[in-house]
Amino acid sequence: MDYHNKINPYALYIHCDAAMDYDSKNSGGIGIRIEFPDFVNLEPIEKQFGKYVGANIERLELEAIIKGLNEALNLFEAYPEELNNIKIIIITTDRHKLCDQERTNPYTIKSWRSNNWCNNNGKKIKNYDLLEKIDKARKKLSDRSYCRVHIDYQRRKFRKKVDKLAKGAKDISLVNDSIAKKGLKIGWRIFDGPEINYNSLKENEEYLVRIFKKDDVGNYQWEINCEIFDGEFVGRTMKIYSDNELERQIHRQHIYKVKLQKVYKYYVLIYNTIEEVLIDGKRDSET
Repeated sequence: MDYHNKINPYALYIHCDAAMDYDSKNSGGIGIRIEFPDFVNLEPIEKQFGKYVGANIERLELEAIIKGLNEALNLFEAYPEELNNIKIIIITTDRHKLCDQERTNPYTIKSWRSNNWCNNNGKKIKNYDLLEKIDKARKKLSDRSYCRVHIDYQRRKFRKKVDKLAKGAKDISLVNDSIAKKGLKIGWRIFDGPEINYNSLKENEEYLVRIFKKDDVGNYQWEINCEIFDGEFVGRTMKIYSDNELERQIHRQHIYKVKLQKVYKYYVLIYNTIEEVLIDGKRDSET
């Protein structure tokens, strides 16, 4: 286990990752790498799952965690004596908001479930179907293996092996649409940049953005994914939340000047006074 700087020597690690091509089908793959503690005489296991279509990256990352939990269940059935002394299982993800400190916290999931999968503001929880599967799989694993199960964040620079597995899984020929998202409208991307750190944004700033995805998240709300088209954050992605009226004004593969109304931890709100911008007299979709 050579790519994490704070390894628990007594834990079974299952590194989970997803990768996506922002093409017309949102093609993606999942990779899993299982690493045993030194006192277990088993070699690391690597697995790939794909080709997923019609999902978004968060659903893929959640599905990767589900695959990791299920692989752990299979391992304890296949090697009961070898794994008997393992008391902690650590599932890792490189998306901080999907670790136990955020969206996959079992107590948070329990609270959302009791509130009909809505938060305290009555807003529907995204991808609650997959969060439900994670919660059930984790409980089943804890009950069967008598282990503590944690879903922890791990920085990307320590995840080269599992990242390579996930990227390779995108090329699997058999198509899997089991986690496809209804209401997801997808367009191709120009850049390949990461998501913006929302702490870098300020209210009332203006940005040129190019829309590449629209996702119906329920309760008359849309998550609109865009790429920042100019300035110091060019190429970074940003999530805009809108109502149905604003969503109907915004089209994929078009470029707009938008003004930030509110900045939150993982998304922004914009003013409705958007302005479409043409490049050399043409829309981006026409070039």
